[in-house]
Parts: sequence; structure tokens; C-alpha cells
Amino acid sequence: MEKVSTFKGISGQLGAFKKEVASAENVVFAGVPGVCTPFAQLLAYAIRDKKTYFIPNTEIENARKMKLTDYGIELGSLSQFEADVMVILGGLAMPRIGSEISAVQELIKKSVNNECSIIGVCFMDIFRKSSWDHKIKFDSIINVDMEGYVLE
Repeated sequence: MEKVSTFKGISGQLGAFKKEVASAENVVFAGVPGVCTPFAQLLAYAIRDKKTYFIPNTEIENARKMKLTDYGIELGSLSQFEADVMVILGGLAMPRIGSEISAVQELIKKSVNNECSIIGVCFMDIFRKSSWDHKIKFDSIINVDMEGYVLE
């Protein structure tokens, strides 16, 4: 894969994500509970006109519908889903907290059809560092590098 565009900041990331899922009606996020959940909620808020779902780790049977409330996007009840886009969140590739690549590959195999896009969303290039970019047939990867500082 090669870099095709760049962006800055959270609004840039959300804009890139919205562009990648523009034609989808059903977007399914898979990620580590706690670590990935708030990122899925943020991304889902940017596409709140679509149906969104969250799969904790690779546990399809525990998929939850995401819903818009007065407080933002929240996880709702257990739900089955159809995916136009499957979003694999980078926490799944993180050592010690993520999932085995074979479990993620199995999740993709069970969850998507040939017309479904697979998008990776990660920070600090975790999909390349873990070699998942060669083990999963991503249609695109949205990677964010973070820098920060503390003021006192």
C-alpha cells in the first residue's frame, strides 16, 4: 500500500474516514473494548446517518448496535449486522491486549461478503509494525501519528 493523501488533526482523520465509508449504509467496527470503543464512537459520530455496530475483540455473538443519544454515540443492545464496511481498529493488533491475527482473519471471513470493504484505522502505524497490512486484505488503512506535549 502507498500513501495517497495526508491530513492533520482529528477533523482531518474524521474527514478521511467519512470519505472512505461514503457509499456504505452499514459500518461495523471491531476493536478492543475500552481501548478502541471511544475511537469507534468518535468515528461513528462522524457518520451518524449510517447504521453502525461494534464487535468487542472478535466476538461476533457480542456485537452491539451503536446508537445516537443526547450524549453522543453509545453502545446499544446485542445485534446481528450486515456489513458494507468492516473497520478493523488498531487495538486488535497491539501486543498483550489485542487478538491473534488468525482470530481477526476468521472474524472477517465469517462477517463479510466479497463486496464488503475492509478498512483499518490505527495509530502509530501498528498495522505495518505488526505486519497485519500483509495478512489482511485492507482496502485502505487510515493511520494517525500523534505528537503531544505537556504544559505546566
